[in-house]
Amino acid sequence: MHDLAHRRRRGLAALLILGLVVVLVAFGFARGVWVENLHNGILALAFTAVGAYVLAQRTRYRIGILFVATGALEGVMFFGRQAGHAPASSADRWWGWLGVWPLALALALTTLTVISFPDGRLPSPAWRPVVAAMFAIATVSASLSALWPVEYGSAGVETMHPIHAQSAAAAADLWRAVTHPAYVAFQVLWIVALAYRWHRADRAMRTQLTVLIVAVGGSLGTLVVGLAVWGTHVPGVLAATLVPVAAGWAVVSGQRLTRYRALSWLSRTSGDAADLASELARTVAEALTASSAALWVGDEQRLHAVGRWPDGDDATHATHATHATHATTLPALRALPNGCLRAITRDGQVIGALTVAVGDAHALTHAERRLLDDVAGQAALIIEHLKLARVADAHRQAGHLEDLTPRERQVLDLMARGLTNRAICDELFLSIKTIEPIVGAIFAKLDLPPDAASNRRVLAVRAYLRRD
Repeated sequence: MHDLAHRRRRGLAALLILGLVVVLVAFGFARGVWVENLHNGILALAFTAVGAYVLAQRTRYRIGILFVATGALEGVMFFGRQAGHAPASSADRWWGWLGVWPLALALALTTLTVISFPDGRLPSPAWRPVVAAMFAIATVSASLSALWPVEYGSAGVETMHPIHAQSAAAAADLWRAVTHPAYVAFQVLWIVALAYRWHRADRAMRTQLTVLIVAVGGSLGTLVVGLAVWGTHVPGVLAATLVPVAAGWAVVSGQRLTRYRALSWLSRTSGDAADLASELARTVAEALTASSAALWVGDEQRLHAVGRWPDGDDATHATHATHATHATTLPALRALPNGCLRAITRDGQVIGALTVAVGDAHALTHAERRLLDDVAGQAALIIEHLKLARVADAHRQAGHLEDLTPRERQVLDLMARGLTNRAICDELFLSIKTIEPIVGAIFAKLDLPPDAASNRRVLAVRAYLRRD
């Protein structure tokens, strides 16, 4: 119940913001259709609607939060410019003010959304100072615009600035020196971020990036055609509103592809027992955008990790129990903060566990919880496979030699020296009718049935030589 209530609150918040944006855009259009501001209204609806839909699919997906935040700011700017362009009361000067000064912050937020596409995370920690510098510059530009009407002329707002009627020369010079280059730099960051992501992305993410790149390319192409043929930028600006729609589609389709890959990963692996557990941990962590995951084997009172992701010294949360090398218990794993656990059972008995560090276990959607259950079912097969592999390896190491009689060991030793059955007869002064049944017993005890595709004599000798 708590999980359902938590997800409903998040979903309700996204829908509430979407409703407010729809109201702002509707009241803005009631002021008339102003073509120069039309794209802001459509962008507001597109960003917010797509973000709300993404959050409905995965409530904790950061890219959805960025979409909603960008759309909400665009909605405020759209209505503010509509009111400032066609004022109906003295209060509209404040609305006009709200339609102008947040522009720098809106561009910075849009840039952050592009940089974080498609999973809501920065491409690497090295981008953090870049983002911090970008928002610092945007804050300075927005503050100058909030205090003086430095951007009113280009915004097309007719109302007076509510704080200062005219711009101070120093403020105007500083704004031009900082803001104009910053706007160009923000858009250059889009290209750099997409190229960086493409270079490091896997096949699934490259598909998502391709959708966004095609949408951006189509928008730029429309802009060029509009300027060249009709001498206006309006078609290109309006075409830009398709970019968030294409990006949202790529995000949602990418989520579905990730879930499919998570459920079908076992059929694509090599089956190497040494890698299966770690591969499962990596797959479930990526499918749930988790920081870490681990597969544990044992019973309720003693569990040890057989597969972890990320592994080694570079693990992001090395102190998290999913990266512990010592044994633990099922109750201890359940007590992990911000973690999600699935006990793995076979015939009613606990044989292992799957832990995933998701940050907020209550934010998992129904589809994500079902995915985790399905992967836990696959983990049971992996644990059984690992157990059988250990048993088989122990048998191979022993070679079943403990079941051989002293005479059978003596015959096998002579076989290992390269002697034929006839030569063994001569060595032991036994008849061929005595040696052949002994050789047959050796094959039977070593689980070497007749097989045209293999040489049982060679396999028996290999098992004998491995005993040391």
